[in-house]
Amino acid sequence: MEAVKLSSPEARAGAHEMWRAVILVVVALVLGGFLRFPDLAAKPMHVDEATQAVKLGEMMEGRYAYDPVDHHGPTLLYATLPVTWFSGGRGWPDLSESELRLVPVLFGMGLLVLLVLVGDGLTPSELGWGAVAVAVSPVMVFYSRYYIMEMLLVFFTFGLMGCGWRFYLNRQTGWLVGAGVFAGLMHATKETCVLQFAAMGVAMGVVWTVDLFSAGSGLGVVNRSRKNPIRGTQCAAFVAAAVLTSVAIFSKGFRDGGAVVDSVATYGKMFKRSGGQGHEKPFLYYGELVWGGAMSGGPGTRGEGEFWKQLPEKVGLKPSGRIVWGERGLLGLGLIGMATAFITKPSRNQSRHVVRFLAVYSVALFLLYSAIAYKTPWLVLGPWHGMLLLAGVGAASLLRLVEGRVGRVLMGGVLVVAMLHSALLAYRATRGAPSFAGHVRNPLNYSMTSADCLDWVEKMYRFAEVSGKGDQLRIVQADARGGWPLPWYLGRKFPQYQWQGGELSAMEGADVILSGMEFRASLPESVRGVEGAPGAGREWVEFSLTLHPSGRMAVYVRRALWEAYVAKAPWPPLAIQG
Repeated sequence: MEAVKLSSPEARAGAHEMWRAVILVVVALVLGGFLRFPDLAAKPMHVDEATQAVKLGEMMEGRYAYDPVDHHGPTLLYATLPVTWFSGGRGWPDLSESELRLVPVLFGMGLLVLLVLVGDGLTPSELGWGAVAVAVSPVMVFYSRYYIMEMLLVFFTFGLMGCGWRFYLNRQTGWLVGAGVFAGLMHATKETCVLQFAAMGVAMGVVWTVDLFSAGSGLGVVNRSRKNPIRGTQCAAFVAAAVLTSVAIFSKGFRDGGAVVDSVATYGKMFKRSGGQGHEKPFLYYGELVWGGAMSGGPGTRGEGEFWKQLPEKVGLKPSGRIVWGERGLLGLGLIGMATAFITKPSRNQSRHVVRFLAVYSVALFLLYSAIAYKTPWLVLGPWHGMLLLAGVGAASLLRLVEGRVGRVLMGGVLVVAMLHSALLAYRATRGAPSFAGHVRNPLNYSMTSADCLDWVEKMYRFAEVSGKGDQLRIVQADARGGWPLPWYLGRKFPQYQWQGGELSAMEGADVILSGMEFRASLPESVRGVEGAPGAGREWVEFSLTLHPSGRMAVYVRRALWEAYVAKAPWPPLAIQG
């Protein structure tokens, strides 16, 4: 049987482009997995991770209640339950940091899978290079390994876009229902989804306006749908799917109507929090985060010298040096892709709707987040994901601009080097030797948990051993901020650990007392060592514990317990993270 021959040079070129795109997607999956899955316990739990982990414990024990003041929706917690089932049905105290962080990793990888929904809105090369950009972006990799809901929000947002695009093409109600489900999941994940909705609305408006002036210009892929207007019943199906999904999740299966009301009322509190509450940043914060700059130098840094001698340090080959951090290459490709969306003419069976939508959406969302005083680095994930897909468009555009086989090979080589450098920075940010995962030099670390915190957690384990009480060691904590992330580290090990409303009466029988600095003056005088107080300076030893850059606590250990601990020093290292 003879092999089927492609009928034209265009068909052969299209087939070759498709195969190259398949290779790029496979590379993206391999690189993305390599950068995300290994060594998930490389850094301590962040405060926000610990609060979600403790909420998961409440859900597993049947005590969970939605908190509209200090917490977000419960989707992350529900998404974690299957991980607990596959881990052998172990209880919350037995869960590890790696198991929890596996959840956002899977959603981060899932973004690559969702590209199939918009595959015919991009050329094969654009899709392939976009997949690689998402896979190797240091920001995407770093926060895919954070047990927070941001990666889930990005995944659900892209799912909404993808289902919306499928519906736009074929007008099948099922796709609009799917879009509604994703919209409901967005709301049940994080209340900031309203910014995503607003940015998508702006993007649809701009694309529709541009479409009015370019109808019939390379839009054959969507023209077949012009005879099928959107029906009111389809819109109702979208709204119903979104509302039912959100209500079902917030109400724990339609059993708690009050949580549904709170999920709407929380927007008043969200408006107040937008003023900053200690997280105020300038308008250009997110731009500077993506643009980056030189790290502070580590051990062995050369300092000033010849450019070529410093180059290995600057590009990250030597992790101790002043690495020039940032995603400038991907940003540049994204800007090229953005320009391409509006100035290039699509082919006969190709639409620029998806690319134009992503361009406007990314800019609009970036501006919305930048205009709000309250800023944390992971909030950039939403607009940055769109920009990374545009980076794929930019990469494919550069290859199309170059004439000749040799020129395209050279340009492809430059793009490969740029992607590999981003992958190297992502690797440095998450693990490696030395690892920047939990280091102050890492610009992606924000209010990170200090090494001192884990040192004291290890001491608590040793106190339990030398006291003879084991897991029944009594630790009483009084701290207005909760002493995070200690409730995650101590709450699983010590049932007698009291971290909510530690009372003075409970402190009398405690082995260790943890006090926020604002509560220190309220402690019994004998504990604080006030001169003249009974037992002052004899029964307790005082220390200081640094939780993170903005959190400190006073630690009081019974003198006999401390002396027993010191007598057995030096202690072998103890693995706290797992």
